Amino acid sequence: MNLSLISEKLGMPEWRLRGAIKRHSVQVFSYSGMEMLLFRKDVGSVERGTVVFGEEVVRGYPKIKRALVLRAAVAAWGAERVAVEEKLNGYNVRVALVAGSPVAVTRGGHVCPYTTARLAESEGIRSFLGENPEYMLCGEVVGSSNPYVVHRYREAGSFGFFVFDVRHRETNEPLSVPERQRLLAEHGLPGVPLLGVFPKDEVAERVLELVEVLEREGREGVVLKDYEMVEEPLKYTPSATNLSDLRHAFAYPYDYGRDFFFSRILREAYIAVERGLSGEELERAASELGKSILLPMVESIRRVEKGEVLGESYELEFRSEDELLQLLEFLRRQGVSVQVELMEDGRKARLKKLRHASTDRIRAVLKSGT
Repeated sequence: MNLSLISEKLGMPEWRLRGAIKRHSVQVFSYSGMEMLLFRKDVGSVERGTVVFGEEVVRGYPKIKRALVLRAAVAAWGAERVAVEEKLNGYNVRVALVAGSPVAVTRGGHVCPYTTARLAESEGIRSFLGENPEYMLCGEVVGSSNPYVVHRYREAGSFGFFVFDVRHRETNEPLSVPERQRLLAEHGLPGVPLLGVFPKDEVAERVLELVEVLEREGREGVVLKDYEMVEEPLKYTPSATNLSDLRHAFAYPYDYGRDFFFSRILREAYIAVERGLSGEELERAASELGKSILLPMVESIRRVEKGEVLGESYELEFRSEDELLQLLEFLRRQGVSVQVELMEDGRKARLKKLRHASTDRIRAVLKSGT
């Protein structure tokens, strides 16, 4: 592995890269017979989740700031013409060519075999990357049949991939919104829904209107982007999304960090203030927040009391037994424990992702009382 060349491509001194490897901020793995570097943390200007296959770089997806008070965030923002896109509820992957084939890399920098197998079948992805190998497709995988985030979208079916960014794989420079839209259309690739393009002085009020509609439809939220992609994007999610996240996480209270809970409770406070909630409306919001915290925990405790092991179930389709085994090995390396039940036709499997931390801690408390 030529660390000098890799450092040059990443725009960092070689001594810094070697130091990061020594400290294990960057780890060395093997992928398809080639050495691979995984950035577990930000190193200088190189993002967490960046991976280097041999000498082929796939930069990590940058963090997006969250608007807590929308009007104030937009007022302080530099963008003058704003594209408002829907934020889909799935998992973030970057798709790039590695040794001539499309590879799907998760937000954390891991190659998911299940996602890679699905996306490698796409003629649109193959033609796009074949003509534009210097770029990576950044998108959201959504649908009812995936091993990570199950959320039903009528337009996605069981498995859908919607592009929200096209970026240079080595520099991470994004294409403008219109240029991205043009290229996606040329190759027949779906993008995330574009809800509108607005001048800066209108965008906050328009977003609040759009979010009300999305909230009623059970959709996740929006991302605000500078039309030319010079300024960093902003994301904004409504109350319903925060409460949904809390209900899910509090069902497994020992499997999620406290920051996860606190950040979403904090978001609810800022939303209540910006919406001017008071009196009965504020009481109703407080009641819904309390229900999203208490009810799922009570249900989980009662399930463990009955002898159940907590977990989430997924139904997945597989092209072959080897594809299933590759996914199970990948999940095992990530520290994820699953139960597998093959369906009747042999092409589907029901996976239950076990939540041992919450199950074991609840069981211990119920037994000891302390």
